[in-house]
Amino acid sequence: MKQDKKEKVGIWMYPCMIKQIDAAYPLHEISSRSEFVCMAVEFYLGFLQTENSTEYINKTTLAFLENQLVKLEARVCRQLFRMCVEQSMIANVSASQIKGMTDELMAALRKKCVKDVKNTIGNIRYDKIYSFQNQEFEDTEDDDEADD
Repeated sequence: MKQDKKEKVGIWMYPCMIKQIDAAYPLHEISSRSEFVCMAVEFYLGFLQTENSTEYINKTTLAFLENQLVKLEARVCRQLFRMCVEQSMIANVSASQIKGMTDELMAALRKKCVKDVKNTIGNIRYDKIYSFQNQEFEDTEDDDEADD
């Protein structure tokens, strides 16, 4: 359609619409009133001919929504990480049966839990924690392979 030679066409428009077009086309890097009207007609024809109008959503709206989704994803991931750390702490404290827990031990436990959550990507297993707290066996890496 864009390769065809343009024809001059007379159309009737309200003066206020012409003023809006004249104000809008330079702001959007459109070279002329004619080009603006052609683009608007192409957009509207495409919108009418398709059932899925998402192809015609303004690019800035899509960019805004994508940006908001990225921010939301980051917030959700941070919160999930915090929850995993707390869950790991609860499991460790309960597995150790709260024998002589001091502030220093709690701080060390928090560091360990943060490390555990980072290393396991949040996959915390109570039986591994219980074994660690009760020092029943030394090597926990070999057990992971057997469980898979």
